[in-house]
Amino acid sequence: MTVAVIGAGWSGAVVARSLHDTGVPVEVFEAAAGVGGHSRCETLNGVLYEPNGAHIFHTSDARVAAYVQSHGMVRPYQHRVLTEVFLRDDDEAGRLLAWPPQLNELRTLPDWPRIESELNALPPAPTGDDFESWVVSLMGRTLYRMFVEGYTRKQWGGEPSALSARLAPRRVDLRDDGDTRLFRDRWEFFHPEGATPVIESILAPVPVTCGVSLDLPAVAAMGAGLDAVVISAPLDDFVGRPGALDWRGIHMVSRYVPTEDPAGTATAAYVVNRPSPRVPYTRTVETKHASGQRITGTVVSEEHPGAPARHYPVPDLDGVGEQRNAALRAEIAEALAPLPVHFCGRLATYCYIDQDQAVARALDCAEQVLAAGRDPR
Repeated sequence: MTVAVIGAGWSGAVVARSLHDTGVPVEVFEAAAGVGGHSRCETLNGVLYEPNGAHIFHTSDARVAAYVQSHGMVRPYQHRVLTEVFLRDDDEAGRLLAWPPQLNELRTLPDWPRIESELNALPPAPTGDDFESWVVSLMGRTLYRMFVEGYTRKQWGGEPSALSARLAPRRVDLRDDGDTRLFRDRWEFFHPEGATPVIESILAPVPVTCGVSLDLPAVAAMGAGLDAVVISAPLDDFVGRPGALDWRGIHMVSRYVPTEDPAGTATAAYVVNRPSPRVPYTRTVETKHASGQRITGTVVSEEHPGAPARHYPVPDLDGVGEQRNAALRAEIAEALAPLPVHFCGRLATYCYIDQDQAVARALDCAEQVLAAGRDPR
């Protein structure tokens, strides 16, 4: 049994290593110059930063935690996010508040009476099919405008009411417990050098060819020499029809900031959300807060939305993107038949998932490849 894996991010790496460890010959093909996918880290003047935005590894899945720990993901970290809120249109400076919003902080705001009145009028549980309706039913109109509306418009390039509510429960919350951690998972890590060395460890014994972008004709030509293929790349690219799926991309504008103190930073937190329309970006990311790197200088990255890249599947109200992706999966499977084709990861499944979910699904995918193999071992 010989398997080709397309993509060397979390999904492709874990699938490939899992198959390799069972004795299956496997080769990974990666379009970029190096492995890591969207989770990779780079350095600027020696300072670690993330060219695709913040990536904190968190999970409550014991199997996933053990897996990444076995590859060096062992440094505990607790992620806390701030949001810059302008209380008045004519305010020159914003106020930094916890994200998700904490009621103990909100009670100190001059707008608290109005916020409290809106909260008291809310339904027992959030409701609504579109993103805006769901979030307003969770926190009221005032907090929605402060924390969410502007960020969402910038992030997705359109009205929040045109987006599905299905993503909201995982990304929006309102709390009254004083615990300002963003994630409540049992395990939370940030490797001192980011995710890249962990993914490199996973792939260490696996043949990897970088700088090669395999498409449908290329895999079809390899078919006779393969027993299965695993695709973790975007399917519109794979079939040669970029634009067939609607993606939202980001572009990180990163700048080096000198500091005299090796522990010095330039912003108040690893991630600071910037929902105000006064700035063109959605947030700042300063990885040094998370990495704990001791080096003079730091790197602050501004996350600008709307880049021609494939970072986020668009959660439209009618699920059109998911339907188109399913059609592409069927098209690819038919074109490559009888070669078994498996799809894994955020890009290939057109599904917004976290790193731990990518690992869990990749472990499951490897089992499915073996189960469906012509000569399973």
